[in-house]
Order: sequence, then C-alpha cells, then structure tokens
Amino acid sequence: MTILWDETTCGCKKAVAARLAPCQNGFDPLHCRGVVLLMMKLCTCLHLAALLLGTCAANAAASESTTPTSLVITHVTVIDPGEGTVRPNQTVVISGDTILQVVRTGSRAGAPPQAAVIDASGKYLIPGLWDMHAHVLDPEREFALFLANGVTGLRNIGGVAKDVFKWRDEVRAGTTLGPWMIACGPILDGPRPATPEYSVPIETPEEGRAAVRAQKTEGAEFLKIYDGLSRESYLAIAEEAKKLKLPFAGHVPVRVTIMDATDAGQHSIEHGIELRGTSTAEDEVIRLIETTDVMAEALRTKNFALIPESIARRGNLLLDNYSVSRARQLYRALVKHHTYLTPTLVTEHALTFVDDLSQKDDPRAKYIPPSSREYWKPEKGMLTRYRTPAYKEFRKREFAKMLKHVAAAHQAGVRFLAGTDTSLPYIYPGFSVHDELALFVQAGFTRLQALQTATSNPASYFDIEKSAGGIQPGMAADLVLLDADPIKDIANTTRINAVIVRGRLLPRAVLDRMLRRAEEMVNK
Repeated sequence: MTILWDETTCGCKKAVAARLAPCQNGFDPLHCRGVVLLMMKLCTCLHLAALLLGTCAANAAASESTTPTSLVITHVTVIDPGEGTVRPNQTVVISGDTILQVVRTGSRAGAPPQAAVIDASGKYLIPGLWDMHAHVLDPEREFALFLANGVTGLRNIGGVAKDVFKWRDEVRAGTTLGPWMIACGPILDGPRPATPEYSVPIETPEEGRAAVRAQKTEGAEFLKIYDGLSRESYLAIAEEAKKLKLPFAGHVPVRVTIMDATDAGQHSIEHGIELRGTSTAEDEVIRLIETTDVMAEALRTKNFALIPESIARRGNLLLDNYSVSRARQLYRALVKHHTYLTPTLVTEHALTFVDDLSQKDDPRAKYIPPSSREYWKPEKGMLTRYRTPAYKEFRKREFAKMLKHVAAAHQAGVRFLAGTDTSLPYIYPGFSVHDELALFVQAGFTRLQALQTATSNPASYFDIEKSAGGIQPGMAADLVLLDADPIKDIANTTRINAVIVRGRLLPRAVLDRMLRRAEEMVNK
C-alpha cells in the first residue's frame, strides 16, 4: 500500500491549526493527548511521503513464515493466566488457526498428519498479548513492531475511522498480517473537539443519539468518549449505546463524575483520571473547569505557563482531598458495574519522567521516524514545553499516587487492562506493552496477574473468553513462545523465541527480519 501525504488527503495541517484554537472543553493542548496524536500523524505522514512504500514489513515476512496448517509444540511449559495455571511438559496441537489439543507430552495426541513439530524443551508458552489502548497511524511499520513483540491483538481507540476499519478488515480477511484489531468509530466529543480530524462534535443529546446510531451502522465495535461532552449529551449517548448493545469507553468528560460514568455503564475508563473519583474535591474541580477559561487567558497574555500551573493547582486540590472512604465506594461501584480500568501507566510514566527519558539512548528509538523523535523532545512537545517546576513536582506526586490507587483498586477486585497509548512520545509500538506489564508488577500485581491484564482480561472485556485469551482447545492460536519464565521475572515476556498469530508461525529469525525492515522504513 502506498501512502502519500498532502493537505487535501490528510488534513493534518488544518486539524492541528484547529486544535490550537481556544479550547472550550475545559482542557488544553498541554494536557490533552489528542493534539499529540495529530502531530504524530503529521510527522508520520510526512515520513511516509518520502518512503513511497509499497509493502508492509509484516506482510513481507509472511512469505517466510509457516502458513496456518498444523503445528505441534512439545515439552513446553504452558502458562494460562486466565486459568491461573502453570503446566510443565505439555504438548499443544494447532490445526489451522485454532488450538486443537493441550495434553501432557507423552499422552496420545491427535496431531494432524504432516504437522510441523517444535521441541520446546525449556521454553514457556503464553497467550498472545493485547494492547488495549492503541492508536495505529502507520500499519506498515507498527504491525511489524506489534507482532515482533508478541502483541497479537489491539483495541484501536481512536484514529481516522475509515482507515482503521480498512486495516481491521484486511487483517481479518487474511490479506494483511497484523494483530487482530477491534476498533471504534470517530471520537464523540463536545462542540469544540480536541482532535477535529478524528472526532464528531456533539452539541445536544439528540446529536449524541444520532452519532451512536450512525457509528453502529458504519461498523464501529465500540464508542470512544472524550472530555468535552456535556453531562446531558453523555447520558444520552450512554442510553442509546445500551439500547443498541454498543459498548462505550474512553475518557470521563470533565462535566461528568466518575461515579456517574460507572453508573451509566461505561465499559472502561482510560488513563489515571479515575483518581478524580477518589477525592472529595471532584465537584469543586468540575466547577473550576466550567468557570475558569485558563486557555483564553493564556492566549490573550501569551503566557502559556498558566496552563500547567492551572493543571497542577487542580490536580493538587484533588490529591490533597483524597478520601479512603470515597475510594472504597468507587472501587465497589467499578466492581459492581464491571467497569475496567486502563491506566496506561507507561504513558503516565513517560509524561512524568520525560526529561530523563529524553537523555537516554533507547535502542527502540531506531524504529520511530526521525520527525517523530524530534517532536518527542521536551522542548518541542505540546505536552511538555510549557511545564513549570510546580507542574513537574505535581506530575511526580500524581504518578506515585496513581501506582497506589492501581494497587488498592486491584486488591478490591477491579479489573485492569494493559494499554500504552501508542503513538505518544516515548511509547514504542509493541515494546511498551512489556513496560506496562512491568509497571503493573511495580504497583503490586503478581507476575501472573500482570499477564492477565494483556491476555485473559481483554478476552473477558470483549466477552470472548471461550475463544481467546488463554491456551485451551477451541481457542484462537495466538501464542508467544518464550525462552524464559515470566512468572519468575516479568521482563522475560521480552525473551521471545517465536510468535504464532492465528496459527501462522513467526520464528525468531522472521521476527528479526520484520524488525530490520521496520528500521529500514524509518531510515529511507
């Protein structure tokens, strides 16, 4: 697929210019991830225009991999996070794109004739991983990076819907090798969307209901909610979505409380914003947002440091008024309504420690276009260049509290999803899923529980537990073969020997070629 960039086909310049106009959503370019995605897409499109690529790295590798026929993996330790089991010396039989049998090696296994056999002695088999908060902008490169890192499933939670639906359908049809993708339509936002190119502006409840019906017809598998919706529009969208059995997820609008969101049936809450629901100052912060136009004042005075100062003030107000009883009430509601949390800890970490990350020579940066890497620099990025010392200290305080909140919510029975918010700065497609798992462990999860956030929990979230997220007969043959035990050290999820995607074997040599081609793409 050849992708060319110009202002009429991409619209990035217009979208970025519109985003830099005064925002009436209560948020601003510094605090809103949306504008960063637009800038990242602009960088990516400019890069692709120079490349004039005709073939996806993942697809190029497909001809070198084993097509899905039949495969037998013997003497392997099977780790099934959903079952909570670790079974040594197993044989896993795969027929086509489905797991046929899982039995103890030496037992009678009904292997298909002429099946390829892998002796996996000393190795560990886990289900394919999911990134539950991804924004695919460049499938040629990103699909290769995801698969090479064992990420066989994506929840794409924002982008140009017609492009995302096309990529999703190509993967499902088998014409493109990539992670299985479940995708939303355009983001549902307020009258002045944070990302105009990716969004539908909603001014009234009636418009909200109509947008839900339209997205259902157009092929959206869930709805993405954003900050600027009014409370009335949000509740109308929730009601219509429930009527049409269309899940909705995303941010909690600034005029909606976290309890309102979980009561309304929001299926997942993204990022760390549910911290609002643990503070007795939540209503006060909502009033401040509604009555104070910091963005307009910053534009009038050209003093953009007002924005991070305001964010730090509001955030510290929430943290200063943290309530244990309110937190417990929130956790009970999240469990009762089956609301999942996707804290994107790796992104929150990157935003907090961006100065440190910018000084590191990260080998993964070679897979990111130079134009994007330039934008990632703290002095260039929309989320970082106007930071004040007070804002930096607030970010550190907030991140530390977020880890404690995640641990407490998890202990209370709240379910979590691993998501990265790729393609934000210092988030590497595929690689950062492993960073997210490590941060869950840092927050207090066991290694098995961390694995659940990227395997069995996504399957439960999508209500596909019988066909995905584990290693059982009848489940999809999306698997990762590891050289070391992730139950001993979660970092061992990166020690990938092979990936099996819908029955197709991608051995280490093929994965390395995919990575080299992804690197070549950004260097041409």
